[in-house]
Amino acid sequence: MIITSIDVYIVKIPPARPVQKNGKRFLTNDYFVSDSNRRSCVYSINAETVFVKLGTDEGIEGWGEILAPTHPEIVATILKTHLAPIVLGENPLQNQVLWDKMLDTLRERGYTGGYLVDAMSGLDIALWDLKGKALGLPVYMLLGGKYRDKLRCYCSSVPGADVGEKLDNIAKIREEGFHAVKIHTFGKGKTADLELLQAIRKKYDASQLDLMYDAHGKCTHTEAYTIGRALSEMDALFFEAPLTFEDRPGHSKLAQAIDTAVAVGEPLRTIYAFKEWISSGAAEVVQPDMGRNGITEMMRIGHLAEAYHVPFAPHLSAHQGVGHAASVHVSAALSNFMIYEYQPNALRASADYAKVSFRLENGQIVVPNEPGLGVEMDEQAMGGLVAEHFRIQA
Repeated sequence: MIITSIDVYIVKIPPARPVQKNGKRFLTNDYFVSDSNRRSCVYSINAETVFVKLGTDEGIEGWGEILAPTHPEIVATILKTHLAPIVLGENPLQNQVLWDKMLDTLRERGYTGGYLVDAMSGLDIALWDLKGKALGLPVYMLLGGKYRDKLRCYCSSVPGADVGEKLDNIAKIREEGFHAVKIHTFGKGKTADLELLQAIRKKYDASQLDLMYDAHGKCTHTEAYTIGRALSEMDALFFEAPLTFEDRPGHSKLAQAIDTAVAVGEPLRTIYAFKEWISSGAAEVVQPDMGRNGITEMMRIGHLAEAYHVPFAPHLSAHQGVGHAASVHVSAALSNFMIYEYQPNALRASADYAKVSFRLENGQIVVPNEPGLGVEMDEQAMGGLVAEHFRIQA
C-alpha cells in the first residue's frame, strides 16, 4: 500500500452571533487581539481548522486535523510545498518512521516546532486513522490497548458575564454529569479571577467539584504566587500556564512553593521540549495538544511523563471532531491519564460534517471501538464552509 494523494481542506466557520468589538483591536477583518493585555494572543472571529485526507492505491483513506485557529493557510502551504513530497509514495503503515523523516528534514536548520510540527500533526493523525481502517482495529489498539473504557472529563470555559452567571452555569454543568470545571482568566484582572474561584469553592467543596484555573501565561510572579497559594487552600486540581511560556525556571520555582500542581503543555511541541519541563519539575501535569503534536509524538510525551510519575491531561482548544477523536484514543491508551478537557462548542461546530463515534455519558467520554479514529467525514456537508481545497497527487 502506498499514499497516492493528499486532500487539504481549509475550513472557516463564521460566528453564529455578531462579534462584540469592545476591548478588541482588529488586525484584519477576521483577526483581533485584546486591548487589555500586552501579551494577548491573536484570535479569529471564525472557527478555523484544516482537515487532511490521505488516499492510497488500495482505496483506503485516513483523516487528520491540524490545529489552526488562525491563519490556516500557513500550515496548508507547509503541507503542500514541503511535507507532501516526503510522504507521497510511501507506505502509510510506517507512520512512526514517516514522523521522524518529516522532522529530520529541517532539524539541522532549527525548525523543530511551530507551524512545521502543527502541519506534521495533521498528517500523522490521518496516518493512524488510515492504519486502523486498514487493519480493522481502533487506534487505541494499535497504541497498545486501552486502560479504560471511559474518560473522566472536565468542562472547560464556563460561560457567564459575572460571578452569578458563572455559578448558575456551573450548576447546569453539574446537572449534565460534570464534576470538574476549568476557569479561564476572567479578563477583569487577577483579583476578579480569585474572587470567582473563591465563590465557586464556597458553593462546592472539593468532594463536589474539582476546580482548575488557566491563567494563559499572563500572571506576574507575584500574582502567580498569590493565586497559587489560594488554589492550594481550595484543593484545586491544577494551575495551568501561570507564567509566560518562556519562563521555565519560574514555573519550576512556583511548583516547589505551592501545593497545587502546575500544568503546562499547550505551546510545547515534541518530546524534546517536554523533556526539559518535566525533568526540571516545571510541569507537574503535562498537557500536550493533539493538533500540535500528533498521535505519535503525544504517545512519546505521555510515556516520558509516566517515567517521571507525572499525570497526563491532554489540552484541547479549537479542535473539531477529528482532533478530539484522536485525543480520546491516546487518552485511553496511556496509563497516566488524569482527566480530559471537554470543549462542547468546537464539537458542535463540526457536528454536521464530522460524525464522531465517541459519546458523552454523564460527564465521561465513552471510548469508541470502530476501526481507525471512528469519525465519518461528510465532504459534501462540509463544502459550504471550505475556504480553500486542494489535492496533491503522487
